[in-house]
Amino acid sequence: MSESTLNKRLYTDLNRLKLCNKADAEVRFLCEKTPFDDHDDDEDKPNDSTQEKTYSVIGQIFPNSEIYKIAAYRIEMKLPKTFPLVPPQVRFLTPIYHPNIEEKGDFCNDLLVKTAKWLPTTSLIDIVKIVVKHVDEPDADNPVRAALGVEYKTNRPEFDRHALEYVKKHGLSRS
Repeated sequence: MSESTLNKRLYTDLNRLKLCNKADAEVRFLCEKTPFDDHDDDEDKPNDSTQEKTYSVIGQIFPNSEIYKIAAYRIEMKLPKTFPLVPPQVRFLTPIYHPNIEEKGDFCNDLLVKTAKWLPTTSLIDIVKIVVKHVDEPDADNPVRAALGVEYKTNRPEFDRHALEYVKKHGLSRS
């Protein structure tokens, strides 16, 4: 695929993703920043996002599980220039108490690794769905934070209490 084709695909994907901020959307995402936003007022700086090695999309996800659904969470999707041929890196900018999200915010999921599981047909909406589903349904058998995985499996009330504390302290308003 040429860079022009990739940019068209990304632009289309972003426009579809921006439509996910409706209450009846299959998955909700509030888009805050895209590579096509014009935030540069300085005319001396190159304004062409194609000069960057990665594109950054920042927005809020709205999980549905009992604890996490009371807040929204800001995430960043770093898309390599070769997206969708190569998967993005997803990072939580809002701290979250979760066995599959590193303390510094990196989201770990087999589907977002450049392996046989990643498909170039995966859209940004699909990625958001993967993230929300994984937040709602932690994989305690494959945690990146081992202690949280153990706590989730062996002492769920304690895990829920800690997670709820984090949500109340760090979660963003859903309105």
